[in-house]
Amino acid sequence: MTTNHFQMNPELPAWLWTLPPATLLAMLDPGGSRAGLPSSIQDYYWIQLREMGLHLIVDAPALPATTTAEFLSRFNPHTLAALWGGEYGAGVWTGAPGVDGQIAALLVGKVPVLAGLLAEVTNLFRYWAAFPAELESAVRVADPAASLTSLGQE
Repeated sequence: MTTNHFQMNPELPAWLWTLPPATLLAMLDPGGSRAGLPSSIQDYYWIQLREMGLHLIVDAPALPATTTAEFLSRFNPHTLAALWGGEYGAGVWTGAPGVDGQIAALLVGKVPVLAGLLAEVTNLFRYWAAFPAELESAVRVADPAASLTSLGQE
C-alpha cells in the first residue's frame, strides 16, 4: 500500500500571509503581466484578465488571508464579492463600485479566467510546499529588501 502525498490545499508557512500585498502579488506574477508582448489578442485578453483577477484577490479591502485554504477560497466568486462588500448574483450590487463587473469578466467565456487562476495558484502553492527553498527564493525575487529573518526564516 502506498501513501498519497497529494494535498488539496497545500500548507504553506504562516509567515507567507504576513507579507505585504505588493510582495505577494509579485510572487504570484513573477514575470509581470506586462513583461512581454502577447502573441495574439487572446493572449492579451488572458493576461489582462489574469492581472485583474490577481489584484482583486490579493488587494481585497477585507482582512488578508491567514492560511492557504483561506487564500484559495478567494477564488470563489461568492467569497470574492463578499471581500469587496457585495453579494455575487444579487440584483443590486452594494460593494465597491465596478468590482461586480470585474468579477463577472473573470467568469465569462469558454474558459473562465478565475478557474484558470485557481488552478495556477494552487499548483504554485503545491510546488512551494514541496520545495520551501523555492518559496523563500520567490520572496527574495519579489522583494529583495524583504527580511526573511524577521518572518521567522533563516
